[in-house]
Amino acid sequence: MPMKKIKLYLVGLLFPALLSLAHASELPAPETYAGRAEAEAFVEDMAQRGLDADWVRQTLGQAEKLETVRRMFRPLAGGQRKNWQAYRERFVEPARTGAGRAFMQQHAEVLTRASNQFGVPVEVIVGIIGVETYYGRITGNHRVVDALATLAFDYPPEAARDRSAYFREQLAEFFAWCAKEQCQPLELRGSYAGAMGIPQFMPGNIHLFGTDFDGDGRIDLNNPVDAIGSVARFLARHGWVRELEPVFPVSVEQAQLGPLLAPDILPTFTPERLALHGAQALAELPPREVYALVELQNGEAASEYLLGSRNFFVLTRYNRSSYYAMAVLHLGQAVTASEAAAAAASQPEGKAATCVQC
Repeated sequence: MPMKKIKLYLVGLLFPALLSLAHASELPAPETYAGRAEAEAFVEDMAQRGLDADWVRQTLGQAEKLETVRRMFRPLAGGQRKNWQAYRERFVEPARTGAGRAFMQQHAEVLTRASNQFGVPVEVIVGIIGVETYYGRITGNHRVVDALATLAFDYPPEAARDRSAYFREQLAEFFAWCAKEQCQPLELRGSYAGAMGIPQFMPGNIHLFGTDFDGDGRIDLNNPVDAIGSVARFLARHGWVRELEPVFPVSVEQAQLGPLLAPDILPTFTPERLALHGAQALAELPPREVYALVELQNGEAASEYLLGSRNFFVLTRYNRSSYYAMAVLHLGQAVTASEAAAAAASQPEGKAATCVQC
C-alpha cells in the first residue's frame, strides 16, 4: 500500500477516537456533594454518632448526583392500568426458573436449615431471591453512596411523597455499616435505590436482619448462604406465620367490592365479614385469621382477585406491592415444581422421589 494511502487509512482510524475524546472533554464534570450545606450537616450528625468526620466528609464529597436515579422516583404517566399477567411474565419464565432450580440444588441443605429455623417455606425464599436479583446475577451497578446521597439531598420534588428523610437515614446506616465492616464505601455497588447484595437489602435492613448464616463471623450479602438466612430472618421478624398459606382463591360480587378493597392489602376481614360483603373463599380458611381482598389488574382485561393472609402482607414488607408478592409466590412454585418433576423423572420406576422441601 502506498505511504499516502497508509496515512489516510490511519487518519480514518484515529479520527473517530480523537473526536470522541474531544466530545468527552466538553461534558460537564459530575456534580458532587462537596461543600453542600446539607452534606456538611450530615457530616456533623455522623460525627455525633461516633464516626470520623473527615472520612465521612471526604467520601461524601466524592459522591455524585445521579439524574438517572432521580428519574426512577418521578411519577409515571397516569391513565394506564397495571397488568398482572405482563408483570408475572417478566419473572416466571423458563430461564429464571432454570436458574432457580440450579440455586435450589446447590444450596438445598442451607435452604432447608433456614426454613426449619425461621418457619419460612423454601419456595418463598427461592422466589424472593429470584425476583430480586435473578439468583445473584443482577445486583445493581450504581455506586451505593451516589444513589443514597442523591435521594437524601436531591429527592425529586415532583414525587408523590418526600422520602428524603428515609434515604438520609439509609445513607447514615450505610456509613455506619462501612465503618463497622471496614469496607470502602466508594467501591460498593447496588440498585438505583441503594439496595445491596443477593437479597437487595437496604443498609438499615442489613443492621436489623442481616444474618451470618455460615458462621464465619461476618455478614456478607453477596454470599448465598448469608443471603438465604437473611431473607428468612427478615420475613420471620416481620411476622411470618408457620404453615399459613399466603393466598386463597375467592369469588366476589362486583357490586360489593368497594368496602373490601378500601383497606388495600392490610388483612382486615374475618371469613364471616368477607361473606357479608359477597366474597366467598373457594378453599377452607383458617377460622381465626383475618384476610385482605387483593385486586390484580390485568390492563383492559378483567382483574383477578384473591384473599391475602398475614403472610401475604409480610411479603409486601419486602417490596410494598401485591404484584411483587404474587410474582415471588409464582416463581417459587414454578421452581419447586420443576425441581420435583426433574427428581421424579430421574428416579427408577417404582421408587418415590424426594425434594428439597420434604
